[in-house]
Amino acid sequence: MLRNKRGDVTEYILVPVILFFIAISFLVVALVNDQLKGVITDTALNETDIAGTITNQMDTITQTTIPNAFIVFFGFIALGMMVSAFLIRIHPVFMFLYIIFLAVSVFLTIFLANGYYEVASNDVFADIIDYQSPITWIWSHIVIIELALGALSMIITFGKLFGGTPESPI
Repeated sequence: MLRNKRGDVTEYILVPVILFFIAISFLVVALVNDQLKGVITDTALNETDIAGTITNQMDTITQTTIPNAFIVFFGFIALGMMVSAFLIRIHPVFMFLYIIFLAVSVFLTIFLANGYYEVASNDVFADIIDYQSPITWIWSHIVIIELALGALSMIITFGKLFGGTPESPI
């Protein structure tokens, strides 16, 4: 599948889409976790000895584990983008294609950020969105982040020295 791969310009578009689905999925997981905690505290399950520990652990998952996991996923995706940029050998004449795809990606990212804020501003997510500040911060700055990742990826892709003769850079 990855044999003879000469370049993958589509990762500029895939990165924000993947991050969007991960962010929405984590919001849904936090919502379900918060609702399960409400079921435990509001029913007869709260009368058990372990109920306090369970609800505290569920709060920890909602308030710290989910935002930290999103940061880890974001870091791995950004790192993967940089590693793939380092491994790609492509002629500099294709830089215009990378610039066009980066512009399309930024345009798409604007819509995805608005979609995230539509979901996050929903009344259903009102209780948990306050604890998801890393996810919200990344999505409020996603256009700048996407531009920075794209520019850095292009610098890495087209700034490599190939070690050939000056007449044949590839």
